[in-house]
Amino acid sequence: MQHEQFDVFLRYSQGDAQWVEERAERLEDEAGLHVWLDKWIAVPGNILQQEIACGLDQARSCAVFISEDTPVGWFREEIQKALDRQTNEPSFRVIPVLLPGAEMSNLNNFLELRTAVRFDKLDPAYAFHVLVSGIQGRSPGRWPRR
Repeated sequence: MQHEQFDVFLRYSQGDAQWVEERAERLEDEAGLHVWLDKWIAVPGNILQQEIACGLDQARSCAVFISEDTPVGWFREEIQKALDRQTNEPSFRVIPVLLPGAEMSNLNNFLELRTAVRFDKLDPAYAFHVLVSGIQGRSPGRWPRR
C-alpha cells in the first residue's frame, strides 16, 4: 500500500464541517496545498478512526479547528496523537485554529501552548494567510495595511 503525503491534516467537529470544507477548498485551490479532509479521503466502509490515524501519519502538519463547542472523546484523542507526534518529530506542526465564536479557553492545556490562527479575531484574509504560512512552516511576515 502506497502512502500519500499531505501538507495538512484537518481536524474539526462535525458542526463546523461546512466552514472547514470551504477553507480546505481554498487551501487546495488558492494555496496549492494537498489537504487531508476526512470527507474527501476516508473510504466508505472503512473504520474512520483507522483512516484518521493513517491520515495523521501521512501529513506534514495538523490544523485543529476549535469552535465554541469543543468536542470530547475521539476528537481529543486525535489531538493528543498529533501532539505526541510533534513531541517525537518537531518539524510536524500542530496548529490551533480558532473559529468565530471560539475562546482560548476552548483549547486543551497543551494545544494552548501553540501559536494559534485566530479567525475569531483577525481579518479573515489575514487569518487565512497565517494558516497557509503555518502549514508551510514559515513566518507570515507583515500584512499590508489598507
